[in-house]
Amino acid sequence: MVGLKRNIRTMSKYFMRDNLILTAGAGLGFCSSLAVTNKLENALTMGIGVTLVTAGSFCMVYPFKKLISTAGTHHKTSLLMIIVSVFVAIFGFFAQAFVPAITANIKAYIDLITTNCIVLAVISEGLTVDFWEAQKKILKACLGYSIALILLSFLREPLGFGTIMGFHALPDAFPRAVLMVTPVGGFFALAAFRLLLRPFLLKSGIVHAEASACECAASECAAPPPVCKPAPVVLAKQGFSRTSYIAMGLGVCLLFSLFIHLQTIPTLHKFYIVLFPVLLNALFFDGIVLSKLLGMCPLINKSRQIDAAWKMGVAVIIVTTLSTALNWIVYHGVLVRSSDFLSKYSPISIRLENIFYLTVFIVTIAVFVQILSVLLRKFARNVYEQMGQFLELITVNCIVLASATFTIPTGATFMVTTVTALGYGLHWMMVIVWLALLRRQRLFVPTTAWDEDTVAILLLGIMAAIFTGIGMIRLF
Repeated sequence: MVGLKRNIRTMSKYFMRDNLILTAGAGLGFCSSLAVTNKLENALTMGIGVTLVTAGSFCMVYPFKKLISTAGTHHKTSLLMIIVSVFVAIFGFFAQAFVPAITANIKAYIDLITTNCIVLAVISEGLTVDFWEAQKKILKACLGYSIALILLSFLREPLGFGTIMGFHALPDAFPRAVLMVTPVGGFFALAAFRLLLRPFLLKSGIVHAEASACECAASECAAPPPVCKPAPVVLAKQGFSRTSYIAMGLGVCLLFSLFIHLQTIPTLHKFYIVLFPVLLNALFFDGIVLSKLLGMCPLINKSRQIDAAWKMGVAVIIVTTLSTALNWIVYHGVLVRSSDFLSKYSPISIRLENIFYLTVFIVTIAVFVQILSVLLRKFARNVYEQMGQFLELITVNCIVLASATFTIPTGATFMVTTVTALGYGLHWMMVIVWLALLRRQRLFVPTTAWDEDTVAILLLGIMAAIFTGIGMIRLF
């Protein structure tokens, strides 16, 4: 019995000590763990996909590790995402062939394995160690990720649907908690698991507690006194001038007048009737964070400081809107036209936009971010210094890719696609700034069970509940 307990504890340490979803504070892999865990079959499919894609991509990348390691951070990340996107497309074809019903439910999130932080982080870390040691790290991370998805599914599916893998798990008379299969339930389920598991894992020694604020303060007091430095000169804040106030007032009046007299201009009135509901839907009713559960990893990590939050938000809006518009042009101008041209001379109908769209989107986003960084560095040095680091991080932000994959293949027009991407970016910025403001207030008691990321997830769940109520309002 003692040996069995020791083996169980050893295995638990292997899969739980550095579990990036349930125990670690890195905030990696939260998007898919919230989006696909409303059913166990979806979670199993996603876990298998992440494992196979990570292992296959690493085997292809490893022979060129010296070349990749010497490349810059942006080039390395872009190259890894392109290679991963190829394996994601291959896995997507096999999933459509063998489990078409499940694939139809989570196809959008299978595509987003390309930007899964766990996949990219494990591959990057594996390039620094031996091949078989890297395979152990990949197995540990992917199986820990799969276990987390399965545990969340075992909580959400029975309570929400009353079934597990299609089999009845609860009697029909048992009340169904429909909330558990919604985005709100995803946030609360993940936070509940982190709160309930953490005390048990700490007591059993599987994970270790971080230093508390009191311990940090004590260590600071025991340290030798710091060397005195001259106090920095604080410049007085400059307010807006009278000319600025007049200009802003005229701008508001002009905008208000435009909305009032919009019907007198038929073209603008037509765009307003079509595009304004699209913008509101992407901004409030179908937000990329609180409804589609994407963009979680950078949102949680960059919401620790308000200054970093809004700068990251501005960069996300710019890159998401412009790159999605550029992807629409590439998709319809290159892929669709090439497919039409090949269909005239090929006896087999080959649609390139259904095969290579994911890889093309990734290449377009990577090239666009790189060009934008170079232009800002050359012509707007101050702007680049403010958000240059955030531009490179946006390449792996899944909302940039999702804004293209969710709208362009559906046949949406250029303006609808661009406005939707703008709404997604505004929604992401709004949520990260709100979350940064709430986290600054320290609305929790620091204990061993309440880590910062868990509190952030709870706050996002409350926001999602509020926006779910707003989504029930019908304006149009």
